[in-house]
This record gives sequence, structure tokens and C-alpha cells, in this order.
Amino acid sequence: MVKKRNLIILGLASMTLLTGCGKEETLVCTNNQTQNGLSVDQEISMTFKNNKINLIKMVVDSKATDDSIKENWSVFAQAMDKQYKDKKEEGITLKVTNNDKDYTYKVALDVELDKVSEKSLAEYNLSSITKSKENLKDVQKSAEDDGFKCKVK
Repeated sequence: MVKKRNLIILGLASMTLLTGCGKEETLVCTNNQTQNGLSVDQEISMTFKNNKINLIKMVVDSKATDDSIKENWSVFAQAMDKQYKDKKEEGITLKVTNNDKDYTYKVALDVELDKVSEKSLAEYNLSSITKSKENLKDVQKSAEDDGFKCKVK
């Protein structure tokens, strides 16, 4: 009986140690800027595994707040469409949503760093992330210095 109990305790302790080694934390940073008749909400969610970024989810949601932007919404949307196109390939997904009735334009980018190609990372100016030595605290401080509000989940 004692031997069986010791084996159970040893098994539970081993499981705890093994699952603790792959610690994941998510840093969520948000920012809102309103300028020239346009409100831009940004949310960047970065999942860290073993204190290194392995997943990024970015959403940039733009909304016209001024009549002059609304009157020229098609020009704004066309400029954004030239810059951002829907894309889905190994490790990266980009989704664009233009709602010309509500005057909103949303860009959502998901990147799995262990699956995405270097070419795709370069296309979105994210090449330096895979080579970065920054940990969660470094990234959080940098984002907050840039005006983002961040929290760890």
C-alpha cells in the first residue's frame, strides 16, 4: 500500500515537472489612436513558450470618425487593399474586412513562428522576431514605451 502510494506521488510529481517546463504565457497589448478623422484600435497578442515568442495575433481595426474620411472611404479602402491582401499559407493567415457601410477596415494577422517561412516573415517585416533574444518582460517594456497598454494572461 505504501509502495503504491509512493509510486502515485512520484508519478504526479513527474507530470508536474514535465508540464511546467513548457510554460506558456500570453502578452496582450492594446493601443488606440485617433488622428485626422480616423480611429485605429490595435491589439497584439503574443504567446511565449519557454520565454520566447512562438505565436502572434495582430488585429488593426480602423474606423472613420470624420465626415471627410467617410466621403472618401473608397479611396482609403483601395489604398489599404493595395497594401494588405488576404493570405493563408503554412504558419500565416492574413484576413482583411472592409465594411463600407460602417466605415471600418480590419486587418487580422496570425503568425505561427515555428511553421512560417522566412520569406513570409520578411513580407510583413517580422524577420527579426525569430532571431530576437527578447523575453516577455523585454517585449512588454518596449510595447509600453511605444504607448501600448499590456497585460500578461
